[in-house]
Amino acid sequence: MQLSVDIELTLKTRQRRKAREFSLHARFDSAEDRVVFFGPSGSGKSVTLQAIAGLIQPTRGHIRLGGRTLFDSAAGISLPARARRIGYVFQDYALFPHLTVFENAGYALRQWPRPLGHETRERILHMLDVFGVAALANNLPSELSGGQRQRVALARALLHEPEVILLDEPFSAMDFLLRDKMREELAAIQARFNVPIVLITHDLKDVRAFADTLVVYQYGTIAKVLPCREMCRHEGETQAWASIFEACSGVFNKAT
Repeated sequence: MQLSVDIELTLKTRQRRKAREFSLHARFDSAEDRVVFFGPSGSGKSVTLQAIAGLIQPTRGHIRLGGRTLFDSAAGISLPARARRIGYVFQDYALFPHLTVFENAGYALRQWPRPLGHETRERILHMLDVFGVAALANNLPSELSGGQRQRVALARALLHEPEVILLDEPFSAMDFLLRDKMREELAAIQARFNVPIVLITHDLKDVRAFADTLVVYQYGTIAKVLPCREMCRHEGETQAWASIFEACSGVFNKAT
């Protein structure tokens, strides 16, 4: 995956009659298929992910993915989210509570008001079967475990055949034992479908499991971009990961 991000933006919000402003300047490049964003809460990780997905438009800069320009302020290019061929798995999975597993997975494939065709229905059922949740096709999200909800969200994202999947803290709502299992499952899914991922985390175990390129955030900027796979190749895994974890800890120390 060729991903190039160089963006600036400012977000203005109002909380309890008090205006707040957050400015972000994010710049990094990666040719790896697993990119991890790591850093303190509020440092700009999710904002960057939303900008890549087309949910937020930067003020200036560019976003390029696999040779395509998704955003370029100088050239006047800003592809809508639906045209970016990007899968997005939100932190809470964003499943519709009133729809079944089948309806959630196939929601965006339906051309309203027409019902789903036979081939599309078979395609959805096959994807649910791949993720081990076909037997739950008629269940509502409230009847699923955290791991099952994540599988449904991933199935929905992959049904669009995206160029990349963006995951916003995909394991944060799970207990520690389930996190280990879901890391293994996500790694297997990524390898099976050969789809690149960009993942946000606060957990160093996720960094170790998924970071081929690690983008380390401080408040509103990127402190380091670490080529983890290359570092392991040249320095050996033990020394490389010691250096990587030290860089991660340093960012949190500065934040406090």
